[in-house]
Amino acid sequence: MLLGLVLSLALAQEGQVNLGTVDGTPDYYEIQTGDTLWDISTRFLADPYAWPELWSVNEYITNPHWIYPGNRIYFRLGDNLNPPGAGAPIDNTQSGPVAEGDRCDFPPRFDYVYPRATFFAPGTISNPSDLELQGTVYGADTGHRMLGERDFVYLKLRKADEVECGQVLAVYRELQRTVKRGKKGNLGRLYRELAVVRVLRVDDNIATAQIEQSFYEFERGDLVGQPIPVSFSMEVMPPDPKQELEAAVIARLTMEQLLANTGETIFLDRGLNDGVEAGQSLYLVERKEGLAGVGVEDPALPERVVGRVVVVRAEDNWATAVVIDAATPVAVGAQVTTVPNAQ
Repeated sequence: MLLGLVLSLALAQEGQVNLGTVDGTPDYYEIQTGDTLWDISTRFLADPYAWPELWSVNEYITNPHWIYPGNRIYFRLGDNLNPPGAGAPIDNTQSGPVAEGDRCDFPPRFDYVYPRATFFAPGTISNPSDLELQGTVYGADTGHRMLGERDFVYLKLRKADEVECGQVLAVYRELQRTVKRGKKGNLGRLYRELAVVRVLRVDDNIATAQIEQSFYEFERGDLVGQPIPVSFSMEVMPPDPKQELEAAVIARLTMEQLLANTGETIFLDRGLNDGVEAGQSLYLVERKEGLAGVGVEDPALPERVVGRVVVVRAEDNWATAVVIDAATPVAVGAQVTTVPNAQ
């Protein structure tokens, strides 16, 4: 399979590959809720193990585990002159006025609607006192270093009388000591919520708890405090052009990876005081050369739409968002807006 994928990728660059589609396969398929590349490969290619080849055709998919309703999966590669896509070849000999309702823009924007979907953002910018940090993970009933769901853990508490049986607590890890809005505005520290645990008993300063839900693996020494919401259900509409808003990415939750991709949590330097609300979507834009988004911002270039984010939680001066579309990886400092190239 690895050799086949390498061969497919090599031939794709030469424009010589056609996927082994079954009879009646369309040029493209619009992703539905619950779809996976495995399922789509089974249905249209008659081979679930062909999903890497299908992924190679659809280069806009940055992470094969994150595909979204409304996006299109294409089944033909095209060639050096005709990119993967559906419909008739472009006729470059015709010209004329743009029809009402059409829009001249490059590249096409991420304007489709996501039906009600659930987004996860297990992290926050906060001060330790706001999270009511009450201790650390002291030990576990397993010898494993990394702990996960259904494991029993022991929590070392600062004040045992503040915790009682049945109480739900969260496990945190501090990722960044200071998150700033501008040069002087200190918003707090960046925390990742790793898991939710339920206290089963309290003995002196040690509480026994069971891990009910795990978002990341965690280990002894991680922090324990009050939980925050991490799951958000909402419908995502295109950005509202009537509300001009600009912001910048000031922090990312997935620090282990160099750049963020679809499905990841980011934080913006604008909040409720600036007109940001939960459920809002904004375009990711950049002014750089190259499809990979590398290089230095060039103010002489127009803003190019490279993705979209949806705000899941808004505080006074900052907001939490999830990347739902990304043609290029997202770095701290990336710009978001409702109206690209606003004059």
